[in-house]
Amino acid sequence: MKKIMLKLMCVFTALSLAWGQNTVAQEIGANFNHDPEIIDINYLKKTPVEWIRTTPYIFEYINGRKDPATEIGLAKVIEAKKAGYKVAFGFRWDFKKYNLNIPAPGSEEEKKYFATVTAILTRVGGYIDILKLGNEPNLETKNDDLNLNKEGYVPLVKFTERLLTEVALPFYNAHPQYRKPDIYVGSLPALFESKQQNTPGVTGLIKLAQENNDIAGLAVHLHIADTLQIAGALDFVRSIMPLKPIIVPEFSMFRLYNQHVAEPIGDNPAGRAFLQKYHYADTLHLYQWYSIANTKKVSSTEWAELFGTRKWFTPHVMETYYRYFQKYGVVLATYGYLSQSAPANVGPNTAVWFVNPIFACKSLIPDANGDCAANPLWYTDFINIVNKGKRTHLATH
Repeated sequence: MKKIMLKLMCVFTALSLAWGQNTVAQEIGANFNHDPEIIDINYLKKTPVEWIRTTPYIFEYINGRKDPATEIGLAKVIEAKKAGYKVAFGFRWDFKKYNLNIPAPGSEEEKKYFATVTAILTRVGGYIDILKLGNEPNLETKNDDLNLNKEGYVPLVKFTERLLTEVALPFYNAHPQYRKPDIYVGSLPALFESKQQNTPGVTGLIKLAQENNDIAGLAVHLHIADTLQIAGALDFVRSIMPLKPIIVPEFSMFRLYNQHVAEPIGDNPAGRAFLQKYHYADTLHLYQWYSIANTKKVSSTEWAELFGTRKWFTPHVMETYYRYFQKYGVVLATYGYLSQSAPANVGPNTAVWFVNPIFACKSLIPDANGDCAANPLWYTDFINIVNKGKRTHLATH
């Protein structure tokens, strides 16, 4: 047993050294999630980012709600590229949301889906540097399609592979004037969970990334409650895909602060002092304060002081993420940049994604010039890790 453990330790040490040698840089960029229409060059210029990432809802195009030829969100992607930013672009396939099964290979439904992808690539294909073939598919796919079917394959894995071989590669082969982007699969969240690690659709996508030479690597999401979950997720990936690059299009401590939405602010002396300072009722709960922030807006100082009263809040966590990115060969990570969802009526069970953005436009009082205020929880450390990534990138070129 000791010999086996020693051998495994040697293997992982060798792999760690290899990741360090092969990694170009741990670049950090701006994530606009599923809303490319909010990409704003003026705000991009406020930080030293060089990358943007977006993943439109593709069924909005498939269903005819949006037109690939005219949609403003796609125009924003092109604008960013022309302004000098590098672009990570992909699609969110909401099969579960629409109660849809993944279509059979060669079916008319699949042809319709693939034609929509081709139409979108016809508009933006010459302006992207990374193409992602999915977004959180283990959450957005019906359970049947995450498991082996009676034909002997996992529908999600087959569909993703066919997106590559029937759409992406033929498109770029037919347009040699475009630089073919690096192609990634995955954008897999919650890989620290045993449920995900034992899902055939998840392991199948990681194996696809590992074994297919046309795929650059794997995309992983790291929304966590504990920083140890970063290692849990990335160790699992590296057990299947040892050396290829990883990108992290989304990361945050969302799972941590989402566990505490219902707690009373006055549950400790610092919280009671905060309530007294800002003239709030001593019975105010955190979700009620969130509602105030999202409707009336609060100052950056008040926002920072509130989180300073929370014993669970983890300052400087971005620096921790960055160290893990270095250790595991993450070549690019993008972080939520501008406010998107900020409910006016936050309840005890509301998802509080609005805590994340670098510019908390919907929760913080604007700056004197009317611009969205920077989020004091993350802004300084975000700038620091962006600059670290840029220095590493320059040093290796």
